[in-house]
Amino acid sequence: MDGAVSEFSALERASGKLSVGVKHRDGVSVLESLYQQGCLKARFPKWHETAKSGYLINTTGGIAEGDRLQTEIDVAGGASAVLTTQAAERVYRARSLESPAFVDTQVRVGQQAKIFWIPQETILFDGAAVHRNFEFEVESGGTLVAAETLVLGRSAMGEVIKTANLFDRWRIRRDGELVYADGFRLSGDVRSSFAGPALLRESTAISTLLVVGSDTLALQRALRDRAAADHVVSGSSVRRGVLVVRAASPDPALLAADIQSKIQTIDAALHGGTEITTPILSRRQF
Repeated sequence: MDGAVSEFSALERASGKLSVGVKHRDGVSVLESLYQQGCLKARFPKWHETAKSGYLINTTGGIAEGDRLQTEIDVAGGASAVLTTQAAERVYRARSLESPAFVDTQVRVGQQAKIFWIPQETILFDGAAVHRNFEFEVESGGTLVAAETLVLGRSAMGEVIKTANLFDRWRIRRDGELVYADGFRLSGDVRSSFAGPALLRESTAISTLLVVGSDTLALQRALRDRAAADHVVSGSSVRRGVLVVRAASPDPALLAADIQSKIQTIDAALHGGTEITTPILSRRQF
């Protein structure tokens, strides 16, 4: 029929670009620049803390195939920032696994600057397709704490991930030198990935926590001194000055609480008990 719309016709896709700049002024960290385009926004409640804290927002309510989202964060010398997302991000089922969404995140940390980049978890629906790129640049004396959690399926609804097209690419450079490179892929029929001791071992939530620029060996010891969380498997290593912590659990809420506790432990170790993440973390819901 003329004018009929096929179920496979092109849909309007979301695009967004967000650029945030933070600088140090008169003993506090302040917003230097903010550019918002399309569906990406940022809000900065006035908590009057020395670190600039804010929420990153995707106004579409989720990510669908073909979406293109780009975020750039620049924390200038001497400044501190704590950034999270307004809520858990959702990646919806794609009509075709060959048409992923693209999410690009770039973070620059200046000399003696600090950032806690701690978005809430990303939930993959069955059949989701998304490729994400994370690039971090850390200058001398700068500190990066970054956490990313993936939840594979909506556990409250009993959803099981059967197919997906996920690729996460991580790169960290310190003073221009590549010190960390990693990739994680789930592709096609992924049900076998949830079995076996060398794979996900029935875990439906996995987290990566990265720290660059501080005494990472001391931070690793502080994390190991914590009591182990129930039903959470966790391990850590330090390579080329990068602390890498991996954690997994069959219960997303338990994993989220464990990662938050790890972040607070790192924060307390860096700041002698005066945590800069408290205004953000105290408002998170599990």
